Amino acid sequence: MSKASSLSIVAAAVMVLLGCQGGGAVTPSTASYDRDLFGRWDDADGDCRNTRHELLAELSTAPVRTTGDGCRILHGRWSDPYTGRIETDAGDLDVDHIVPLAWAWEHGADRWSRVRRERFANDPVNLVPTDRGVNRSKGAVGPDEWLPPDATGHCGYVLRFLRIARNYELVIKDAEARRIETVRGRVCA
Repeated sequence: MSKASSLSIVAAAVMVLLGCQGGGAVTPSTASYDRDLFGRWDDADGDCRNTRHELLAELSTAPVRTTGDGCRILHGRWSDPYTGRIETDAGDLDVDHIVPLAWAWEHGADRWSRVRRERFANDPVNLVPTDRGVNRSKGAVGPDEWLPPDATGHCGYVLRFLRIARNYELVIKDAEARRIETVRGRVCA
């Protein structure tokens, strides 16, 4: 079998796994995206630390320093998967949604209940602490339009993005799925 045939089969399989519609575009709801529709960072265990600070505490490879009440993480040690750098000041970090909320909205989250959107926004599988500037340069696009600056993390980023999209049954249009599959084939070769 030729390499082109193999890639076509893999692309078709990815599109099936991701629930792509043959030739079809996702018809977004008439309501436009609004970050507030995904709720705020949650404090699921009621300990005063919201999802952002729980994640920072969990992922720090050194003891964390907190505010006096213990609710906010101020310092720790994080390995930024997007830049490859070590970060120690929590104030320099954003917590990125690997699958951006606006991207998810355009690919099916507009049809979800508020509870499901809030669960998605606070799902640690979809979250990673990273440099603020890098996160903001990403915007609300998929891996066909943006990859982390550190090339060593490209494959993991694309695979994690696809796994999250599949787990949440987000619908990726055929052309976009082919572009993402091309990127996956290139960075995971």
